[in-house]
Amino acid sequence: MVNQSDCTVYGFNSLLLPSFFFNLKRNFQFILIIFFICIGIGLSNAQINIPPTLTAVGDQPYCPGNSISIATSLTIVDPDDTGIEAMYVQISSGYEQNDDLLTLMGSHPTIISEWNNSTGKLKLSGISGGNVLYSEFIAAVLDVQFSTTNTESINDRAFSITIGDANYLPLTDHFYEFVPSLGITWTNARTEAAGRTYFGLKGYLATITSAEEAQLSGEQASGAGWIGGSDAQTEGVWKWVTGPEAGTIFWNGLWNGSTPNYANWNYNEPNQAGDEDYAHITAPNIGKRGAWNDLTNTGATSGDYQPKGYIVEYGGSVGDPILNISASTVIRIPNITNTISNERCGNGTVDLEATSDFGTIYWYDALNGGNLVGTGTTFTTPDIANTTTYYVSTSIAGCTTGERTPVSATIYEIPTIIQTSGSIICHNGTGDIYATPSSSGIINWFDSPTGGVTLSTGNAFTTGPLISTTYFYAEVSTNNCTNPIRESVEVTVNAPMAPTGNQNQTFCEFDNPTIASLTATGNNILWYDAAIGGNLLLTSDLLLNGKNYYASQNDGVCESFDRLEVSVTLFDMVTPTNITPLIACDNTSFGTDYDGIIRFNLTEKAIELLNGKNPSDFSISYFTDSVYINQIPENSIPINGNDITSYFNDPSLNDSYGEQNIFVKIANINDSNCFSENSFKLKVNSLPSINPSPFILEQCDDDFDGFNTFNLTEINTEIVTNITTEVFSYFEANIDALNNSNAIIDPINYTNEIANIDNSIWVRVENENGCFRVSQFELVVKPSAIPTSFLETFYNCDDGQDTNDGIATFDFSSVTAQIEAIFPVNVDVHYYQNEADATSEINEIIDPSSYQNIDSPGMQEIWVRADSSLGNDCLGNGHHATLIVEPVPQFDVIPEATVCLNLPPITLETLNPSGAFNYEWTDANGDLISTEPNALVTSGGVYTVIASYTTSSGNTCISDPRTVTVSESNIASISYEDITITDDSDNNTVHINNENENLGIGDYEFSLDDEFGPFQDESIFEMVAPGIHTIYVRDKNNCGIASLEISVVGFPKFFTPNYDGVNDTWKILGINENFYPTSLIYIYDRFGKILAKIDPKSEGWDGFYNGKLLPSDDYWFGVLLVDKDGNTRERKGNFSMIRR
Repeated sequence: MVNQSDCTVYGFNSLLLPSFFFNLKRNFQFILIIFFICIGIGLSNAQINIPPTLTAVGDQPYCPGNSISIATSLTIVDPDDTGIEAMYVQISSGYEQNDDLLTLMGSHPTIISEWNNSTGKLKLSGISGGNVLYSEFIAAVLDVQFSTTNTESINDRAFSITIGDANYLPLTDHFYEFVPSLGITWTNARTEAAGRTYFGLKGYLATITSAEEAQLSGEQASGAGWIGGSDAQTEGVWKWVTGPEAGTIFWNGLWNGSTPNYANWNYNEPNQAGDEDYAHITAPNIGKRGAWNDLTNTGATSGDYQPKGYIVEYGGSVGDPILNISASTVIRIPNITNTISNERCGNGTVDLEATSDFGTIYWYDALNGGNLVGTGTTFTTPDIANTTTYYVSTSIAGCTTGERTPVSATIYEIPTIIQTSGSIICHNGTGDIYATPSSSGIINWFDSPTGGVTLSTGNAFTTGPLISTTYFYAEVSTNNCTNPIRESVEVTVNAPMAPTGNQNQTFCEFDNPTIASLTATGNNILWYDAAIGGNLLLTSDLLLNGKNYYASQNDGVCESFDRLEVSVTLFDMVTPTNITPLIACDNTSFGTDYDGIIRFNLTEKAIELLNGKNPSDFSISYFTDSVYINQIPENSIPINGNDITSYFNDPSLNDSYGEQNIFVKIANINDSNCFSENSFKLKVNSLPSINPSPFILEQCDDDFDGFNTFNLTEINTEIVTNITTEVFSYFEANIDALNNSNAIIDPINYTNEIANIDNSIWVRVENENGCFRVSQFELVVKPSAIPTSFLETFYNCDDGQDTNDGIATFDFSSVTAQIEAIFPVNVDVHYYQNEADATSEINEIIDPSSYQNIDSPGMQEIWVRADSSLGNDCLGNGHHATLIVEPVPQFDVIPEATVCLNLPPITLETLNPSGAFNYEWTDANGDLISTEPNALVTSGGVYTVIASYTTSSGNTCISDPRTVTVSESNIASISYEDITITDDSDNNTVHINNENENLGIGDYEFSLDDEFGPFQDESIFEMVAPGIHTIYVRDKNNCGIASLEISVVGFPKFFTPNYDGVNDTWKILGINENFYPTSLIYIYDRFGKILAKIDPKSEGWDGFYNGKLLPSDDYWFGVLLVDKDGNTRERKGNFSMIRR
C-alpha cells in the first residue's frame, strides 16, 4: 500500500513534481502506477512535507596527526517528521584524496556508515533501510571523526552535513549531483538537467567558477560528464550558457588561451578536435582529475571520451526556496602567516620575527625535531658567526606537529681586498688600476688612505692624466658592510730614450738578412719603417737594399718616443742553379779514344754559372775539391799544361758514376765575403763496342730476278754481340754514315740496288750517350730452292667464340717435314702471314699446329721460309700453304618462353636459318625431344637445339648450341582462405595472401571490381568502401584471370529518410543472400526498446515504428551476422537519423 510518506519519498509533493516528470522516463511502468496513487493521495490530503532545518556548530582548531570531531553540536528541526532514511557528511573543501578520512566512532546500533574515498563523503543510514530518528543521527554525526595521514597539511577543511546525497558546497550554498546517462548528448543533458529539482531547487548543467567548486563537482563527483560551458555561439569564446551564470565568458582561445576569471581545462584542452563546442569533465584516469575537455554534442561512441552522464547544480536560480537542509563546519589548522628574517655584518645576535593566524609561536633550531629555542612573535639569536636558519611553527593546546617555516639569520662577512693591480704609464696619460674583493663586494676608489671623496666605484678604475708616479686607495663593501682598511694601488710613469748604434750597415744578399740582423744598443729593440709612426716590423721581415730602418727601445712597458735611423746596403750575389754537366765523347785529344781522358774548356760554363748576372760584377774561381783549396789556374798561368780553358780531366777524381766534379766560387767584386758556391760535372762518354768486319747478309730470290727485299736489322747482332741500348742506322755511303745524313728510311724492307752483285751498306752504331762508330756489310741475293709448285691446302669449320666470323683453328705443321725432305742439309722452317714478313723475317707464326686466321677471315695464304741451320743463309721462301674456313650453321631462337600449365603446349622454333640443316632438340636431361626445326613442350625447363650439315670437303660443321629457358605459370587459384578483410573501420582493407605461392606459381597482379583494370602489383587494397566487391587476379604471363566475390561489412553512421534516393534507409553494407544470409539485425531507441528487425536481404530500416515516422535522434543497433558456414560476428553501436 502506498501512503503519503511513500509519496514524499518518491518526490510526489507540490515541491517535487518536476522531479517526478523527469524520472517518469526512467522507470515508466512502476512510476506511472505510483504517480496516479500519489496524485490521489495528494489531492485528497493536500499535505505539504516541510523539509528539515539543520544547524551545526564546530569551527575548531586542528592539530595535524590527531583525530577531531567534525562538529561540536547539531540540531535538526522538522515540524512534520521525526526521522529520515539517511544523512551525509562530506569534506566539501580542502579534501585530500587517499589521505583524509571520516570515521563513525562510538556505538550506534541502528546506524551503519559507508565511506566513499572518491567523493570524500560518509553516508549514515539505518541498518534495516528504514527511517532513523533524528536524535540518533545527531548522536552519530557528533561521533564522526576527521583524521588525515598528511601531517604536513596546512589546508583548512570544510564539512557539509546534509539529508540529501547531492554534494553540498558551503562556499556557494549550492548542491551538485552526477546523473549517469551513458552516451547522452550535451543538448539532451542540458534539457534533462533543467527538468531536475532538488528539494525544490531548480537544476541546470553545472557552472564552475572556483577551484573549490571544481573540486567538489569534479574530483569529488561520483562520475564524469557534461557541464554547462559552450563556444557554439562564437568559436573560441567559451561561456556558461546555463543557470544564473549564463552568458558569463570564462575562456578565450584554444589550450593556450586565457581566462578572465576561472577555468579548469585539462592538459592541451580545449583543442577543437572536430567541431568540439561543449564542455565536459574528463574521465578520472586522463590528465588532471576533475579537469575539463571539449567534445562534440555527441562525444565519442565508446571509451574515455564517451559521455557517461552530466553534472547538475542546484541553487541560485530565481524563485528557488530558502533551504537549510545542510549545515557546515570548519576545522582550521594554525599557520604562520608572515616571517621577517634579519642580517648583520660579522659575528653577533640577530632579531627575527614571525606572525600566525592564531595559536602560540614556537622557535626551533631544526626543521624536524631539534631544540625549542624560543616562543613568541620575536626571537633574538645567540651570538652566531655564520648564517643560520631557524624554524617557526604555531601551536594550540601544546600541539607541535604543525609545519615549520624557515627564518634566516644572515651573517655577512666583512669583505677584504684579495688582490690589486697597479698600472704603468708611458711618458704621460691615464692609468687603469684594479682591485678584487673577497666576495661579491663593491670597490670604491679614493686618493687618500682615509676620508676623502669617492673618485669611482667598481673593480676597475681609470685615473685622470698623470705625469708622475701616483698612489690611489681601494675600499671594499658588501651588504652594507665596509672594511675600514683601504688598500693602496700604484700608478708608475716611465719615459725611456732612443737606442744607439751604427747608422750604416751592409749585408750579403744571399745571407737573407732580416730585421733581426740589424744591430742597436738598448733594451727590447723594436724596428719600424718610419721615423715617426709607421709599421712595426717583424724580426723575420727581410731587409731591402737602400732602405732606411728606425729603432726604438722598450723598458719592458714603455717605448721611447725617439728612434735610431739605420741605412741598409745589400751586396748582389749569384743565385746557384743546377749546372748541366760538361760532356764529350772519348777522343784522341789525350791518349786513345777509349782511355776516358780528353781536353775541356771550363769557361764554357761561365754564362750558365752567372745565372743572368753581369760578368763584370763578379769573379769566378774553379777548384778540384769541395773545400776550395786546389784552385785550377787562370789560362795566363798554366800548371802542368792545365788551365781553365784547357783542362784534362783526372779519372782519379771521378765519383761512382765516372764523373769528375768541378767546384766554383762566384764572388761580388765589391765584397769578396759575399760569394755563392756551385759545381758542375765533367763526363767522358765511351764509344760503342762493335765486332770487326767483314759481315754478309743473304736473301732468297723467289722469282730469280736478282733482286729481293732485305731486313737490314738482321745484321745488328753480328756487329754488336750484346745489344743493350745501341741505336743502328744504315747508309749507302761511308761519308753519310759519319755525318749521320741520308740514312736508309726503311731498313726492314730494303731492296738491293744492283742485281747479282754484292751491295755494300754502312751501319752507324750509336750508344745512349750519342757516341758512335761505323762498320760495313755486304748484301747477297740467292735463288729459292723450294719448288714453286709445292702448295698444301687445309680445310676447317668456323670455330671460336664467334662461329660466324670466318676464323678457325688450323694445324699445318705437317708442311715442316715436307720442306725438310727437299734439302740435303738441316734447315729451319718458318711460317709467315705474308711475303713481306717472310722476307723481313718478322711477325713469325710461332705455333703452326694451333693457328687461327684472325687477320684473314675465310681464307689465308701462308708463306714458308727455309733457312740453313748453320747460319742465316736463305734456302727457300714462298707461298706454299692455304687455309680455308668453312661456315657453321647459323640460326636464331627466342631465348625465353612461358608455358601455361592450364593451357595447351607451346611451340619452340628456330628462326632465320642460313641454310638447310639437320636439327636436334634436347631437354635438360639430354633426352632428344625433336629432330625438326620446331619442338612442342608442356613443362618448364632449359631446352637446347643444335644444327649441322656436311661440307663439300667432307667436314661436318655443327652449330653452337642455342638454349631456350621455359618458365611455368598458371592461372591463380583463389579462395576465401586466401583473403583477409578488415572492415567496420576507418580504413577498410582487403589483403590477398600470396605468400609461399599459395595462389599459384604465376606472377600475379590485382584489381578490385574491374576485370579490365587498372591492375596493381600490391596485394592489398585500402580505404575500401563497405559493400559487395569482386577481386580479379591476373597472371602477367597471360595464363588467365581468376575472380572472387567478397563482402566488406560497414555500419553507416547516419541516414536521411527524405526520399531523395540517397541514404533513405539504414542498412548494413556488405551483406546479401550470398553473405550472412541468416543474420539478425535489431534497431533500438536510447532506452533499449526494439523499434525494428531488419532482414539482411531487405532495403533496410526507413525510420518508422508502428507506422509512425520517428524524430531525428541517435538510435542503437545490435547485429548477429551468420555466414553460410555458421560463423558469427556480433556488433553493437549507434547511428543518427537526420531529417532534412
